[in-house]
Amino acid sequence: MKQYTAAALACLVVLPCLIVGPSGIAYARGLRYKAVSLDSLPLVQSDSGGANILTPGSPGHYRDMTINNGVQLSGNCYDNYNECLGHGVQLSGNCHGSVAEFNLQRKYDELFGTIYDEFTDTGDTAHMTVYDASNPNQKHALYRMSLPGLGQVHFRIRVRGVTYVLLAQDTECNVSGHPPSNLDVVATLSIGSLPPTQVVSRFPTGNAGEPANSKVLFGWQPFPRAVNYAFHVWMVSQSGSATITKYTPVTFSTLVYHMTSYTWDDHGFLPGTYQYTLLPLDARGKALAGWSTPVQIALAS
Repeated sequence: MKQYTAAALACLVVLPCLIVGPSGIAYARGLRYKAVSLDSLPLVQSDSGGANILTPGSPGHYRDMTINNGVQLSGNCYDNYNECLGHGVQLSGNCHGSVAEFNLQRKYDELFGTIYDEFTDTGDTAHMTVYDASNPNQKHALYRMSLPGLGQVHFRIRVRGVTYVLLAQDTECNVSGHPPSNLDVVATLSIGSLPPTQVVSRFPTGNAGEPANSKVLFGWQPFPRAVNYAFHVWMVSQSGSATITKYTPVTFSTLVYHMTSYTWDDHGFLPGTYQYTLLPLDARGKALAGWSTPVQIALAS
């Protein structure tokens, strides 16, 4: 039986969430999804150079933040290309400051995370490339990026079918006159796809115009295991100057049975701005997620 950390206690019973086990793998309860940090995999030492795994005892430092996990690609720049060939890393005919290779065993679907440039000179630019190195004689780039000193960039790469992934510090080795850039890569490998955390509306879309005193069709994507949906629409502001009384309809709610669409009769509702939201329910009426992010529409006169 799996033992989970206290993070599991933060998961509400009705909400899908990630639970992190003692091995560092995150599980989505009841769903085929798991994630593991890239640095939990061992470096392929024979094809890596100038790279270090970040730990609390040997962290990275970005601005005022200490980075205790991830992989650091040190910017080993040299005064000339021949010196780089003697001390740097050669890849596809080029010389690189540092590289880190990991064996994914064709197990993962996505690699995503953040790259931090520790170099404090914001006028400097660092470069990094992520390669599919499954065929060592024919590596091809999956992702390239450039960022200034103290910059950061988020990335997401599809790695399904990739056996070996290689991260290369591409800042030119023969650059002289400035210190090297250390790039800290904090990344996660995932299997499967995260489930939706709320109902996704299909129509009307945001700020869509709909005629007043008519019937408006709403539609949404099916939510996993949902049988029924609570539908709620309300007025945010009216476009005219009518006096609001206790008889003025300004909100409407209903339960939609076994359908992913609903036709709202808006007769009597004042022209103006409205928002609607949806709540997915199972067959017993238990909420499977929270209310969806409100979508705004306009009723025109």
